[in-house]
Amino acid sequence: MRVRLLAAVLATVALARPAPAQLDPEPKTPTLWRVVLKAKPHPLLSPSFREQLKRDALAALQPAMGPLGTVEVIDLGEVPRDKWEPLWQQFDDKGFSALDAPRDLTGAKTHFLALEYRDGQYHLEARQHDGFAGLASPVVRRQSVRAPELVGRTAGLMLDRDFGPTGSFDATPGKVDAVKVALRGGQLGALGDRVVKVGDVFAVSQVFKTQRPAPPPVRTATGKIIAAPPGSVPPPALSATLRPFTLLRVIEVNKDGTVRCGVLTLYQNPFPAATNLVGYRCMKLGTVDAPLTVRLVTSNPADQKSTGQATVRATEAGFGTPPDPKDRFTFRDGLFRSERSLANVACVTVTHGGRSVPFPVPVLGPEPVNLPFEINPELERKAENLRGLVAAAARVADARNAQTICFEATAALIEKKKNADALARARGGFQAADAADKGIADDLARIKESPDASPELVRSIERQLAALRQFNVQLAAHVKTLEAVVARENDPTIAAREVQAEALVTRITLLLGRGDVDEAINAYDLLVTLLPENAEVKARRDKLKADWAPKSDAHAKARDYLLKKWAAVATVPDFRDSLPDLGRAVEECKKVGDKYTLRKLLTVFTAAGVKLNDLVAPLDPNADADRKLAADAKAVAAALAALEVQITEFVDAK
Repeated sequence: MRVRLLAAVLATVALARPAPAQLDPEPKTPTLWRVVLKAKPHPLLSPSFREQLKRDALAALQPAMGPLGTVEVIDLGEVPRDKWEPLWQQFDDKGFSALDAPRDLTGAKTHFLALEYRDGQYHLEARQHDGFAGLASPVVRRQSVRAPELVGRTAGLMLDRDFGPTGSFDATPGKVDAVKVALRGGQLGALGDRVVKVGDVFAVSQVFKTQRPAPPPVRTATGKIIAAPPGSVPPPALSATLRPFTLLRVIEVNKDGTVRCGVLTLYQNPFPAATNLVGYRCMKLGTVDAPLTVRLVTSNPADQKSTGQATVRATEAGFGTPPDPKDRFTFRDGLFRSERSLANVACVTVTHGGRSVPFPVPVLGPEPVNLPFEINPELERKAENLRGLVAAAARVADARNAQTICFEATAALIEKKKNADALARARGGFQAADAADKGIADDLARIKESPDASPELVRSIERQLAALRQFNVQLAAHVKTLEAVVARENDPTIAAREVQAEALVTRITLLLGRGDVDEAINAYDLLVTLLPENAEVKARRDKLKADWAPKSDAHAKARDYLLKKWAAVATVPDFRDSLPDLGRAVEECKKVGDKYTLRKLLTVFTAAGVKLNDLVAPLDPNADADRKLAADAKAVAAALAALEVQITEFVDAK
């Protein structure tokens, strides 16, 4: 069964499993800091004005970077959109919330600067995403100035404030009071107070090895890219998720490019082992000395009004310090406010009904900070189990997506007559899927032992695992075929034409398995040219062309909708509104027996799941509009999963 759960939310808590640290701290690697400018069109924001802004920002930032890296300022208005990187496109489409979505690590730090002129002022907003630690700045910085000559200087100060040095560290499961962090580029020069000093605060990310191939390399600060050797399998991509409510506070700066940090955390076990976990990274935050405002958030709306019954206090000294009246927050208008300023970090303790929960919170500015606190502890236990299930669902969906990419890459390499490379790619994909299958199956078995495990979600994950295994059986068969092709290719007694024909047959099989009929017909044309005397090959090609030809105008429109229009849907409301048309188009294809289009649609569903995850990840559960979008996304995911079951049964029917 080819069924992938279209999870609407990605969990950030992984299930326990030992894994060795494998992260390179890159102590001698300079940082590439990209400032990406997006200016809203206005006569005063002319190309010459933006060019001056770029020069001013570069002049303000590069000297301070010193040997730690290179600053590059990019004006989106000067770069054709088809040359934009995916993160730039997502920022242009969604704004700063796009930075919250999980993504593969690239190593580059990208700092977005939005500029707009209105009401007689230049308005600037800035936020960064670090591609080494996989973390985004927690807040969007905002400044406004009236004088045009101050725009560049203001932008430089905003960006510099949030420049976050990053690092890597190893940690063993269990209670940990301190860790040693190796800073990226820490051995390139002296670490002055501007880079890091005692009292600075770092956010923490868990870094996981995925089943996807790593993205194309972003050039280093020196402009150098080391190409992979021919025939090599792309390394697995690394992805990072924020370790919530776990902070590092610097207590010692060393001359060898490392810092010793105390650990402030919500958890008894702040750095648990987990499946595919390869280590931890961190990024310094732009903290301040200021009062703190917090909002307690519950999963049950009925309990939200009771949050004022809790007691909130905070201190910079750490958890476990004796209560002091000056540390207590006052409650007003649904918010808890500190009576004094807190420097860099607040060790917040929330108490209700004899239960106390510690929350380490970075002090970043006046905006309220949401703290998840259940008045009913039973809800908290159930939420933890659900997060584990959603994490498993996300991992198996990731493995299925990687498997799809492997099929595509293998077929493309065969088309280029790189059969040895295709074999290496197929082998790597098979091994990755097999490892993912075993790890997820073990984790799922543990989750099912809980009485809170959702039967529906468990069944969905089990169906996905079955699909993963089924396609890995097919991939194993392709590996054997390619092994034979490569062996014959290296045999001087066998004609090259015969080997090429075998490779084309393998490519056709791969393409038809995914529903890529047009490409399969093109491959058949090459095979017919190669074997003009083979009547059977011609007959198979002609039959495929006849089967693929639209059976009616309605059928042609249904196919076009499924593979072009629906594949381009990009928002939650559009997904929701598309469901009736999607269902009708699927029924039209089923009516005429068009299994190829529906087989291709199954691969499109994988991309739809990724889109939904990206759309839901940045939503605020406390905003009514965002809660509505999240509910719509959940309904869409359920509808697509049910439709996928129907399509799979249809295309698999003999």
